[in-house]
Amino acid sequence: MLKTAKLDNLSSAIVERSDILKQFDDSDADKAFNPVSSSESDVLSELSDNNEPSISSNISVASQTWTNVTGNYQKPLQFYNNSGLKIDILVDSTAWDILNLFLTNEIIELIAEETNKNAQQFLSKNRLTKSSRFSKWIPTDQQEIKKFFGLIIWMGLVQMPTLEDYWSISTRYKNNVVQKIMSRNRFELILRFLHFSDNEKAPDDRIYKVRDLIDKLIENFQKILEPEEFLAVDETMVPFRGRLIFRQYIPGKAHKYGVKLFKLCGTNGYTYNVQVYAGKSQVDGKGLGCRVVLDLSQRYLNAGRTIITDNFYTSVPLAYELLKNKTHLVGTLRSNRVKLPEVTKAKLKPNEIVGRENIDGIVIAKWRDKRDVTMLTTRHNINMVDTGKINKKRENIVKPQIIIDYNKGKAGIDLSDQLSSYNSPVRKSIRWYHKVAIELLFGTSIVNALLIYNKIKPNNKLKITQFREALVDELLGLNKPNENENEQLTSTSMQRTQRRTMKHIFQETTEKCKRNRKVRKRCAHCYEKQKCLEGSVKAREVKKISTFCSTCQVYTCLSCFNIHHIN
Repeated sequence: MLKTAKLDNLSSAIVERSDILKQFDDSDADKAFNPVSSSESDVLSELSDNNEPSISSNISVASQTWTNVTGNYQKPLQFYNNSGLKIDILVDSTAWDILNLFLTNEIIELIAEETNKNAQQFLSKNRLTKSSRFSKWIPTDQQEIKKFFGLIIWMGLVQMPTLEDYWSISTRYKNNVVQKIMSRNRFELILRFLHFSDNEKAPDDRIYKVRDLIDKLIENFQKILEPEEFLAVDETMVPFRGRLIFRQYIPGKAHKYGVKLFKLCGTNGYTYNVQVYAGKSQVDGKGLGCRVVLDLSQRYLNAGRTIITDNFYTSVPLAYELLKNKTHLVGTLRSNRVKLPEVTKAKLKPNEIVGRENIDGIVIAKWRDKRDVTMLTTRHNINMVDTGKINKKRENIVKPQIIIDYNKGKAGIDLSDQLSSYNSPVRKSIRWYHKVAIELLFGTSIVNALLIYNKIKPNNKLKITQFREALVDELLGLNKPNENENEQLTSTSMQRTQRRTMKHIFQETTEKCKRNRKVRKRCAHCYEKQKCLEGSVKAREVKKISTFCSTCQVYTCLSCFNIHHIN
């Protein structure tokens, strides 16, 4: 009897606990890894946030009833905002004038100030030897930071194996740019201490090192250009393989490992907003896709626009949220999302399309192209339209209007990533915030500046490489004639002319050293030749001689005398 009572109490406790667990949704899975089978709690966790009611709780039973697509329930939202430039820009503006609208003097001053502060904090906490390179640090300023940025962009155009090779005097690497602008030691010091925030005021924020910089850049992006009707949300990767708690792995990307950025772009490739994904601890993994879309597009809602998303973000609850804010949603959809009609499981023939809609105007469609494509839209029906192209069989190619608008919207982000990848100055670094900052400053910002430049100069458009070259010329002063260099060339040519007209005499020195022996020195021509080929260390192995040209007062061997002084 006692055992039976204990078993009854235990079974009732288990039932009571299971009832409590049914009411509690503890799903924290990132939606990038949806299981094949979905439970009812997925809809609740998909959009729910801390201290906020679940969005799905506001969805009525009637809204979950799906019928044949008629288009009668869709809301005719009218786009009424004036898209285009929001400020007046002079037509004769240079490449730097345009970039300076985004990379403002305020941002450059912030970088110079925080770099000096970071260097001071490092030097005060570490004991340095006299020979340490850090002991030679002197504070930087805006002008030097601009030259530093110019070199960073130039290094993206002129790729070399290592950073040291840019200052190499070897023939294969020697150049006339970098040595005139900044020494190697100074460049490496600035790169080492380059910073964007105060370490001693670190808040509870994983990306505080670039938070201020990102906020200022986004503000500048948004106050220059007003977006058009279609906007797209997608992610991009900043390559990084170092140790980082929020490093991501996306096998489908060109850079599989790195820091993930969420971007909001227009159809022309202009970036309006950026968000760094800092891991689950920041968003709890609940409704990540929905939250990202709403956060990025918050400024542009309630204007009749259309947001384009891929299947990572698209969901029925997101469509409801955007419709409440007078914004359409168009995107591909994962067929294992919850609360979808049975049409997603339909087996179709090539080029066949089926769909269902509810009373809120949300259409779920499935189309068979080379493979099945499931879509969600709040502004289309499932009509097929002629694309104006023909296939190999000379047949007209038809597609759903949903797909045509989706491809049109998504092309902007792909274009932004493509342009940013050309001559990218992002280099290997153990500091993740350096890579993110350089990508935003000299990738995203330069692409935006190029689009604005081509917009105000439609008859004089530049390609991304030409635009980077124009920035380098302006920041480093390469487009200005160097008077000192011209004087040196003139004096050198005069000396050569005089040497050719004078008679050269080859003789042995009579000068004696302290040990009463003839002074012996390396042949100047052999030394320079060896130095250019293998460096100054190997050049020291050149054999010393006691002969010289009395006219030029240069030590030389007989063979070099015949080549450089007689001929």
